[in-house]
Amino acid sequence: MIKLGSHISFKKPDYLIGAIEESLENGANAMMIYLGPPQTTLRVDPSQYNYDKYLQKYSSVIPSENIVVHAPYIVNPASPAKHKFAIDFLISEIKRMNTIKAKYLVLHPGSSTEYSKKDALETLVKSLNEIIAATDDVIICLETMAGKGSQVCSSFEEIDYIIKQVNSERVAICLDTCHVWDAGYNIKNYDDFKSYLVAHDYLKYIKVIHLNDSLNELGAKKDRHANLNKGFIGLNTLKKFVFDKDFQNIPIILETPYVDNKPIYKQEIEMLLDDIKLINATEQQEKLF
Repeated sequence: MIKLGSHISFKKPDYLIGAIEESLENGANAMMIYLGPPQTTLRVDPSQYNYDKYLQKYSSVIPSENIVVHAPYIVNPASPAKHKFAIDFLISEIKRMNTIKAKYLVLHPGSSTEYSKKDALETLVKSLNEIIAATDDVIICLETMAGKGSQVCSSFEEIDYIIKQVNSERVAICLDTCHVWDAGYNIKNYDDFKSYLVAHDYLKYIKVIHLNDSLNELGAKKDRHANLNKGFIGLNTLKKFVFDKDFQNIPIILETPYVDNKPIYKQEIEMLLDDIKLINATEQQEKLF
């Protein structure tokens, strides 16, 4: 089945309940949250998440495996100078995820900063090994990056290297359409792009997709998201990801900009689906609409 949603605010007092209800209003059956502000590592106690209420009311509509968590931007597990902080925080973040049984953690792999790319990649491998050894269940999805500055993992080859070095089923890929476009992968030639993923055996690692248009031309390495059909990728290409049988049962998440200080995820989900409804025709789900 198609699993489609967006980044949703996760905030007091309702936390999980508020996020689920906003997602349902948007016509979504999946969602992505940050467990706290994305620019900080401040977190509240998981007892405030309202997980028990979620189980009673909404777990059959948006199950926990459709809830994606994004790590904050400020951790850098690839930095030899900062990876210890990243490791400690990400271990604690995964344990918070375990309390709501969320399955996927999307992680920006980091930047080399003043170090060599080789050092950064080796540091990332060590960081992931430590995090995996100290945690359970959650799959860490390394996000494909645009190649801005000294970012690592803007190529599938680099992510593949990390995955093979760590050698754990708990490391996977989050494919961001804006980022791969900005990194130089022409996803508008969709069949060729898919053939590339298949030929190099990358397809099996993709567990989450960030679906965004791009304000930049191919290969710009700038990372500026655009609303659907307002960028250089275009709606027709983005729809192909949604209706691709290889991406069924993979959470596809919109991270597009606000318009007039408001999200337009509901409209964009409608644009993608052409009046197809995501919610299964069960009695409980029908009552929610």
